[in-house]
Amino acid sequence: MKKQTKQIAVAAIVLAAVLLTGCVDQMSEMSADEIASMMETKQAEITDFSATMVMTSSYGEEGMTMQATMVTIPPDKSRFEYIEPAELAGTVMVTNNSTIWTYDPIDNQVTKMALPEDMPSGMDYTQIVKGILNETDIALEGIEDVGGRSTYVIEATPKNESNREFISKTRVWVDRENWMLLGTEMYDADDNPMVKVEYRDITFNTGIPDSEFIFEIPEGATVVETSFEDMMPKEMTLDEVRDNLTFDLKTPSYLPDGYEFDHVMLIGDIYGSEQEILSLKYTNGSGILHLRECVSDGSGQLEPAMGEPEIVSINGTDGKFTSMFGRNSIQWSVDSIDYSLSGAIEKGELVKVAESLV
Repeated sequence: MKKQTKQIAVAAIVLAAVLLTGCVDQMSEMSADEIASMMETKQAEITDFSATMVMTSSYGEEGMTMQATMVTIPPDKSRFEYIEPAELAGTVMVTNNSTIWTYDPIDNQVTKMALPEDMPSGMDYTQIVKGILNETDIALEGIEDVGGRSTYVIEATPKNESNREFISKTRVWVDRENWMLLGTEMYDADDNPMVKVEYRDITFNTGIPDSEFIFEIPEGATVVETSFEDMMPKEMTLDEVRDNLTFDLKTPSYLPDGYEFDHVMLIGDIYGSEQEILSLKYTNGSGILHLRECVSDGSGQLEPAMGEPEIVSINGTDGKFTSMFGRNSIQWSVDSIDYSLSGAIEKGELVKVAESLV
């Protein structure tokens, strides 16, 4: 579960990077396009900002809350320190120009990673706003108080109907006085909330010193240097992965019509995990079927189940079937190996594929 939490933490940091602040006179009536245009314009006036970020994710009856303090000097300096959940508390991530430092207090380990020259170390908020305007239909819902501040509430709906199978809409709260992005919330195809991000105790243009982004290695900590390329799993053949695997790889003898093997990736020490995870991809040209395998860590599944699971039988073993975002998934364990199979394929076909693993 530690690896899964860190994966979500990385996503949270990406979401946090869209924070916008500025300062203009209040305007009483504006269209959603005008508000978005103003947010884009004010990006140039940001010299620094700080906030407490709170992200709440919901999957069926399950949920998770993450909280972190953040300080940023756009475009390439940022510092995040996690407060909760407990397994992330004290984790620090510092970006300074083209280097990212990550400190894991549980392992007392520092990871230093250099970003590729062609990869920006900061996030261009201007491009994010342009993306919203280009890819969604936006509408001004009204005005709402958030933490005692008056905000515009904007609803963004994907123009491409197929994208609505994953995210039906996103609501955005924009401070009417200071043009700060105070929150976002994404909804699934059934209009249920999935992920909500709030920014609290925001300050901006306070003169945050560069010294905030000088990472000091804790006493006694182990330092590991890596690169972005080293972190990314590489595509392999089945023979190559078998030569590097510590458990027996199983592949399906049955596949839905048109599907065939594409590639496999062996994921090792990524996101601080020493667990080997196999990711196999099958495709029919447009659809994708994913199969994952790993030695069980006791949780009984590779990733959090999405929605309320239905119990299905996989050769006499109980499996968890869930459906979300237009994709179906089955998770089960056999002989201390966890399996996860997912794709836009009906339940019966997924079960047949799962039962054919040899």
